[in-house]
Amino acid sequence: MTILVPTCEQFTSLLTDYEEGALGPLDWLGMKLHLALCPPCQTFLRSFERTPALLRQAWDGPAEAPAERALASALAALREGRQPRGPQHHPEPEAWTALHGSGDLFTALLLRLHLGHCPSCRAAQGDKLALAPTAADPLEVLRPHLPEEARWRWSRIGDGRIARVLADAQSGATLSLARLQGGGTVPRHDHVGEEVSVLLCGGLQDGPAHLGPGDWITHGPGYLHAPEADPQGECWALVRLESGIRFEGWRGLFGVVR
Repeated sequence: MTILVPTCEQFTSLLTDYEEGALGPLDWLGMKLHLALCPPCQTFLRSFERTPALLRQAWDGPAEAPAERALASALAALREGRQPRGPQHHPEPEAWTALHGSGDLFTALLLRLHLGHCPSCRAAQGDKLALAPTAADPLEVLRPHLPEEARWRWSRIGDGRIARVLADAQSGATLSLARLQGGGTVPRHDHVGEEVSVLLCGGLQDGPAHLGPGDWITHGPGYLHAPEADPQGECWALVRLESGIRFEGWRGLFGVVR
């Protein structure tokens, strides 16, 4: 490749953003130049553009929006050589050690939030540490465990906002609150380290998984996704990051964002 023209592998990884008009000017120009020079990718693009219509014909009735978003995410994973992951709504077995003296306070707080929503996990782990949710205010149960709101550092990411509320200087992990408006999307990105999230309210389509309040999801380093909130109401999540995130497209010029 040249500085401007992407390789075939990079072309396929940017294809979704290209079709949605979400690329920056340099990436868009590089994609156009690659297409002009690469007949195999021209064929791939034509097949890619036909796939959604062919799949819709296979449904007996109209598909719901979450199903279409899940299908699009699964297809994107397959194009990139990744295995689509199914819904994850409960912590991995090894995560529960954080409740019993492992020293990871951020994970322990996420686990306590999940316990407050999940009867099956309370039955297995006990309910002594569960943080029961409050319907009127999704943050009420969290506030005693976080710094005062005046110290939260809010920044905008796509259609949403994120505030880093706690940081562990020793491990480099951070704990953040993410807020996404109804129907809003976080720009496509991957992670340098592991990401663990618990939904506080609303609904979220994250790859193949559709999440509701209390649901838990983990993404390993390098996992590409663009979470999208359900159309009705806001979506809030508490997010633990081992390190920063890396955006695709023109936002990638900023490097790793912490």
